[in-house]
Amino acid sequence: MIRSRRRWGALALFAAIVGTALVAGEVAAKPSPASLAFSPSPLDFGSLTSGQSATQTVTLTNSGQSASSVLTVTLSGSATFSILSDRCSETSLGPGKSCSVTARFTAGAAAESATLTATGKKLGAAASVSLSGTGASPGHLYLAGADSAPFGIERSDLDGNGRQIVVSGQDPFMLAVDGGALYWSTSSGGMIMKAGLDGGNPQAIATGQASPHGVAVDGTNLYWANTDAGSIVKAGLDGSNPQAIVSGQNHPYGVAVGGGRVYWTNLDGQIVGAALDGSGPQVIAVGQASPFGLAVGGDYVYWTTLDDGTVMRTRVDGGLVETIASGQALPSGLAVDESHVYWTNAADGTLRRANLGGFGVITLVPDRPGIYGLAIGP
Repeated sequence: MIRSRRRWGALALFAAIVGTALVAGEVAAKPSPASLAFSPSPLDFGSLTSGQSATQTVTLTNSGQSASSVLTVTLSGSATFSILSDRCSETSLGPGKSCSVTARFTAGAAAESATLTATGKKLGAAASVSLSGTGASPGHLYLAGADSAPFGIERSDLDGNGRQIVVSGQDPFMLAVDGGALYWSTSSGGMIMKAGLDGGNPQAIATGQASPHGVAVDGTNLYWANTDAGSIVKAGLDGSNPQAIVSGQNHPYGVAVGGGRVYWTNLDGQIVGAALDGSGPQVIAVGQASPFGLAVGGDYVYWTTLDDGTVMRTRVDGGLVETIASGQALPSGLAVDESHVYWTNAADGTLRRANLGGFGVITLVPDRPGIYGLAIGP
């Protein structure tokens, strides 16, 4: 009897130990909750001229062991930021999975900020990323190749007055401007150059390029056309990590960015647009007579044609091609702001301006033979 009780007592103790171990195992095996985080974070769109826009993509990753449940993505803060595409909302992000959100910043005239947030119903299913960007008023025109400083860069007011040399020498051809710097291609030597808005500290940030022409900037990246190589190149603002995102083009010249896309002109008469990584190229105009300079303004893409002496435009997704101005003398560089389109005439050295629809053509600068590049900036 005593032995039986001892046996049952031992069995009970064994069962208790095993049960405790099983419960502990169950607790240890319970998966951790969802853990969400955006990358990169924070997200800075850089400095842009007022009216310019730039896009960036953030990736949301779940590093936890549980699904997030259905997500909702919201944006709060300055209205200068907007969501361009959202692949996270209405999805449940599983362990180790990721999704992406693309945001756009359209610069005003000041520093702006916003917060992008993703939330789910489960514990830990929340993440946010801070967005920032700075805008500067487009108070000046920048011209490359002004004859008052051979192969230099000249700055003027938007009405052509107050001209002053900001870069002497340096062999500029086409140029671009953001909120803090000048960028230009050289007419010889195969270089992309960069300097401050006052022309200070000019330096080569890319060398060995194949006859670079058009240059564009979107606040986070620099783009240019390597005409002889038939390619469009994308690099950091310091020239780092240059990559041909488009190849096989027929002598591309002008380059512009806007609305989350990059555009370029081809000597064979095409105007082409693509995503900022070069994917999904789309021809938006054909049959143009040696299209050269290019600019994006609002819903339109504008360009000059060397052989026809015209300034043209079409919508960013193609359609009707309109003539803004005709009878021009080798129109080359092109720039657009919220109310006007500007262009240089290389053959007679004039800088001209018209309303966006092509009315009211006037001459702002009558005496700068050899000017080519044109940009608008602070």
